[in-house]
Amino acid sequence: FPPVVAGGSRANCLHYIANNRTLNAGELVLVDAGCQYHGYVSDITRTWPVGGTFSPAQEALYEIVRRVKQESIQACRPGVTLNFLHSAAIDTLASELQNLGVLSRRLSGTELNMLMSQL
Repeated sequence: FPPVVAGGSRANCLHYIANNRTLNAGELVLVDAGCQYHGYVSDITRTWPVGGTFSPAQEALYEIVRRVKQESIQACRPGVTLNFLHSAAIDTLASELQNLGVLSRRLSGTELNMLMSQL
């Protein structure tokens, strides 16, 4: 399957593959690449600043996502469900976004799930 490589607002388009726009300084480039081999499937998604340096706001969001990812990996243990990991990640993400001022208030679990389903 083709990789997704998109910059700016195009990175918000699920499975964007047109790849016909110039990447501009100040934007982020998203790369979502996958592979399949003998019934195994893998996927990796990464984001980098086009000009090589994150803006302060981009870096703050990048660090939040990195921390949520690390905490999720550390929480993986036998018996821990995917639902638990998802809920814990969403709770941490919401708390961090509230601390950053992106969310104006603490959201309920239902509100968080509705918000995340729209992304």
